[in-house]
Amino acid sequence: MNYNSGNARRNFYAKWDKLREEYRAAGMKEDAIQKMYEYDLAVFNDDRAHHRYDVEIPSADDSENRNDYADFVRATTVTDTYHETKTRFAWVGEVQNERLQAGLEKLSVDDLKLLTLYAYEGYTVTEISKALGVSQPTISIKIKRITKFLKNFDFNVMD
Repeated sequence: MNYNSGNARRNFYAKWDKLREEYRAAGMKEDAIQKMYEYDLAVFNDDRAHHRYDVEIPSADDSENRNDYADFVRATTVTDTYHETKTRFAWVGEVQNERLQAGLEKLSVDDLKLLTLYAYEGYTVTEISKALGVSQPTISIKIKRITKFLKNFDFNVMD
């Protein structure tokens, strides 16, 4: 569930309306109540700003809370390299057809990330679009472009 700033702010104000009444009933002075309110508001705003940029990525062991982004990171950050390819994508080194492997090595890093998710990891276009924050048609067009490139790759240049 996403963070709802408006709802959080309404809850904060409602909580503080009750706290003001309680503090007044307890005999606190208005300037002391106001200082406490200002402090809590500053903490609330600070937490809200951090919430916007903090994304908890679950560990690999926590399969219940695993999300598309964690799977994407895992799929595209392989540190094993295949001798002269110098790529982060170890699966390219597993390709038996040397000519196809040469074509894959000519792809950009972004294309290899997309191909890793789609062909190697088996994610759907919908899942990839959510993980990358890109529209489904854009992902489909990129996959078609990569496929066309690999089909038309001039393998004779490699001989």
